[in-house]
Order: sequence, then C-alpha cells, then structure tokens
Amino acid sequence: MTEEIKAQIIALPDDVCQRAGMAAVWLKSNKIALFPHKRLTLKSKDTTSEYHPCEAKVHFVCPEVILYYPTIRKMVNESNSVFLAIQKLKSSSPTVMSDPKPEIFKFSKRYRSILRACVEELQELAEKYSDQKQGLYENLQTIFYNVECVWHLTEILYIDVTPGEVVLPQLLEWIRFHFPSREIMAMKILAKKKIGADLENTDYWEAAFGCALHGKLDIVRALLALHSKADHSSFVAAENALRNMPVYSVYGGYSVKEFTIRWKQWQMNLSQSIDSKVFAIETNLESLMKLVVGNEIWEFSKYTEAWYELLAAKLFYSAPCCKQPELARYANSVALKWQSSRQIPLVVLDNIILALMESDLHQVIKEIQYMSDNGWFAAHLTDLLYHCGRLNIMDKHQVNVTDLLHESLILDYGSTLMSHNSLWQCGASYLEHCAEQGSTRLETLLQTIPLGSEARIHKIVYIAMENKMPHVASSICKIQGVKCISQGRLGNALAWALKAKDGLFAGQIADRFLRYYVEHEKIQCHDFLENLGACMLISERLTFLGKYCEFHQMYGIGEFKEAARILISLIVSNLTPSYFWPTLLNDAIPLLDSQDIIFSSDDTYELLRAIEKRGDHPKFKEKLPIFRFAAARNLARALIIENNNPD
Repeated sequence: MTEEIKAQIIALPDDVCQRAGMAAVWLKSNKIALFPHKRLTLKSKDTTSEYHPCEAKVHFVCPEVILYYPTIRKMVNESNSVFLAIQKLKSSSPTVMSDPKPEIFKFSKRYRSILRACVEELQELAEKYSDQKQGLYENLQTIFYNVECVWHLTEILYIDVTPGEVVLPQLLEWIRFHFPSREIMAMKILAKKKIGADLENTDYWEAAFGCALHGKLDIVRALLALHSKADHSSFVAAENALRNMPVYSVYGGYSVKEFTIRWKQWQMNLSQSIDSKVFAIETNLESLMKLVVGNEIWEFSKYTEAWYELLAAKLFYSAPCCKQPELARYANSVALKWQSSRQIPLVVLDNIILALMESDLHQVIKEIQYMSDNGWFAAHLTDLLYHCGRLNIMDKHQVNVTDLLHESLILDYGSTLMSHNSLWQCGASYLEHCAEQGSTRLETLLQTIPLGSEARIHKIVYIAMENKMPHVASSICKIQGVKCISQGRLGNALAWALKAKDGLFAGQIADRFLRYYVEHEKIQCHDFLENLGACMLISERLTFLGKYCEFHQMYGIGEFKEAARILISLIVSNLTPSYFWPTLLNDAIPLLDSQDIIFSSDDTYELLRAIEKRGDHPKFKEKLPIFRFAAARNLARALIIENNNPD
C-alpha cells in the first residue's frame, strides 16, 4: 500500500547546454551549479571550440526548503531546544535513564505543542491573504497538521503506553481531537436547548451518528433528549442503554476479564431489545442502536473522513479491550475494505498510520520522509523513539541498523539547516550529536558558510574550536585577517591572527606595524598592542613589537630607567629587523642626553657595540656623530658615578 514517488524533471532553457552537454558541481549542502561542458579525452583533437563565441551561463539548482519560511523557522528554533534537552538525558541521573519514557513523554508533548502553534499561525496567515500566498500557507498547514496527527498517534502507541496496552481509550481521544467537525455540529444544536431539534436541524442525525462513531455517548444522549419524541419509551430505552454501556478504563476498578463479561452482557441485552423492535418507532434511532451494539458499522462510513475513524468505532463497539499487538489485524481489515469500497488508493498519511498500527517503524520512517517537511519530522520523531528505546530497525539481512538510521536522518536534517544564513547554528547543534559522521560533515559545512559579519565569524570559530577543529578555526581567522589587512585595519587583523594561533601570520602583521612606524613615527592601535600580554610570544616579530610598545609606554609616563632597560634588551635580543635599527638607535639619543644618568656604563658599551655593527645604515648616518658624542659623555659620567659609588 505504498505510493510511487515520481522524480521531478526540470527543464533548463539553455541552448549551449543542449548542444555541448552539461556538468555539475556541488556547492554546498543543497545547492548544485550546472553549466555547459564538452567532454574531452586524451584522444580528443586540440582544436578551436565549435561553441565559441557563446553566452555560457551557470544555473544554480536547489530544492525548495519550507523550513526557511519565517513561520516555520520559528518552529525549527523552538524544536531545537527540545532536541538538545533530550540529548542531555544521557548524562541524567540513573533513575531517569532506567526508565526514560516519562521524561520522553514530556518532550513529546512539547514537540506537539510547538507543532500546534505553528499550524495555528499558518491558519491565521492563510485567512489573512487571498492570493497565491493563501495557497502556500494552506499547503504548509496541511503538511504540519498531518505531521502533528502522526506524531500524536506515535506518542499513544509507543511512548505513553497505558498499563495492559489497551489502546482504545487513547485512540478515541486521538480521533476526536483530529476530527472535531461532528462534535462541533452537535454543540451548535445543543447550544439552542430546544426540544424538537430533529425537526429544525437537517444535520441532527448526522451529528448523532458522527459522535457515536467517536464514542461520545454523552453528547449522543444529550442530542436524543432534544428529539421531538424524547419522551417516548423507545428513546427512554435508548437513553438507558447508552447510559449503562460499560466503557473500559485502566483505572475503572475492573480487570479486562471482568469488564469483558459485563460488556458482553450489556451487548446481549441491547441486541435482544433491537430484535424485539423496541426502537422501531424511529428508523434512525434503530440504526443508531445497531451501530452501538456493533452491527452494520460499514453503513455509517459516509459519516467518516478516514478509515481510522471507522476503525475506532469498530473497536469501541466490537473489541473495546483490544491491545496493541491485536491492533494490526483490525487496522488491516478496515483499511483494505475502505480502499476497495471507495476505489481510491491510500495516501501517504494513511500508509503511515497503518504502518504505525502494524508496529512497522521501518516503513513509518520511510513514509514520513515523503511528507515534504524537509526532514524535520523524520529526524525528531526517530530521535524521540531512539531515546525511549522503542526504535529497533533491522535491514533485509536482519542486521540491526538502528544507530545508523538514527544518525543518518539527523545528519540530513542538520545539513539542510546548515545551508541557511540564520539556521546554520541550529544545524551545527544536530551534527554535533552524530557520533560517527557528524564531525566530518560539520567540518566540511562550516567552511561553506558565508562569513559575513565579525559576529558570525566569531560564532563559526567558536563552534569549530568546541568541536576540536582548530585547523578550520585557524583557516577562517586567517581569511578574515587578510580581509582586515586589505581594509587597513591592522589591529583587527592581528587580533584574528592571534585567534588563529598562527605565529607566521602574526609576525607578518607585526612587521606591517613596525614599517608603518618607521614611515610615520606613529604606533597604530597603541592600546591594543600595549595589552598583548603573553600573546606576543607567538612570534618573534610580534614579541619585538610588543616590547617596543612597552618601551614607548614607559617613556611616555616618565619611567626612563625602565624604558632604557627595555631598549637595551631589544638591542641585545637579535630580534630587531634590519630596517628598524635606525629607529631603535635614534630612540636612545634623548636618554643619553638626559641630565640624569639613565644608561649604566655596561648599557652604554652595548649601545656602542650596536653602533659598530648597525651604525652604517643610510638613514642613521647623519645622527651617528651626535650619537657617538652623547654616548661618550654618558659613559664618562656613568663611570665617574659608578667609581665613586661602587655599591
């Protein structure tokens, strides 16, 4: 009973592609670029192309993703928080892990409430518009209404399982919730509180039959009380029969065996009344009693919209204690008869519901991937069943593929989200919870995200580092650093280089700072460079830059001795770039000429040795005599003071 899914054929209006052929390149998770391509081999002749000149075009093809619509994006973000909460169950207390179903049931209800809110919002939008958008929102509403319908049934059969596995009470609630039209019809009649409702309302009996099919006997009794012949003994007998009908409840105080005895006794008494023509005064009343006693249910199929409505009625009036393992037999029987009687194939929703009742979760997962919701449903429902221990999928070789299937669906869904500008973080959180392939997929897709603002880049880098992908983070930081260099933002470029922990790149940027200072005698991003701390050790050139900034800082606040100490350490460190020696030696002259002795004799000797090695630089030749004179005078003063004060 599966539907054949036909591939959609898209025609590209491109004459060059038609004549030459075509090739494709995968761009990212759901986007492909198509372009004209003539296949050549090693044996092909090297001749001028017959297609030159031509207007070659690149065609971008990607599937429509309904998850990207604003209303659906809200649902995607909200459901992501539920998904992440479920993943944390693994680290929960032993009590929760021994029986996770109560917690999983709470999460399931949260998923369904998110779905209901989405459906209601789509309904409001559909009512708001009257153009093409209305059709779009109505289509989306249908998709997610069906998703919620299937989810609700899955919750009943696999998650919130009642003691004893008697499924009928919850199954009836599911039917009533998703097919409320007859109950609404009945409520409108009851709201008038007027005797003779059957004479004024043409849909009186339709409402009564519809509510009876859903097991809403209290509403049926209320409708019969408003009938024009309500005082007749036939209606009184019908009201008594409906009131006294045993209805099974897990907490009703009776075992299944005791309830079955009481129910069969009631059924036998009602059958005798029907045979005795007790209800013959009104044809519809007699038909109603025949329905209630479990006879001729198929005659009322015209009051139903789906075969599972009829299934619920059949169970309610024929097998009220039906357990889940027995459900498949009844479901198959009703579905086949429904299909043959109406001469229409079962749609995807019918197939999913039938597979759920047959406990064929493999078929369920296969079918829900055809629901056009871009994998949201398949990923989250499978994950829910997986964590409550109800997912057990075997392949054709009877090999357990549960873990592989679970991860595959989450991978596909996460990859779809990763291709959207706003949802990629959600997508990453799904891939992070795929033990086998998630890391590899995340690594690939992180590098395809358009970088955009720096805030986004920080988020991408953070995710890469959290998932132990330093090479990805480094690559992205370097790209952004190069971009900042081209914009003249050296401070930002250096910050990205440090974030990338790339010493070579940081050294190249530090070199740009030093060259800028040589040309303009001004330190860029002074505050940032003064607070590099231990980060400067990532590169020798950056270390030199950091210490030189520290020298300027000490000099600026009047700490000349500390400034001199730093300057001497730079001179003897062998870290100074060749082009920077004139600047460094020139900075020593004011300190040599100071009234106070700043440089000791040993420091002065170091300066003189530096002059011997580096003093011939073209940019320093003019100041060389001044430097020698200042150094000689400082050395003389320093020696006198040091000799007089040997301590």
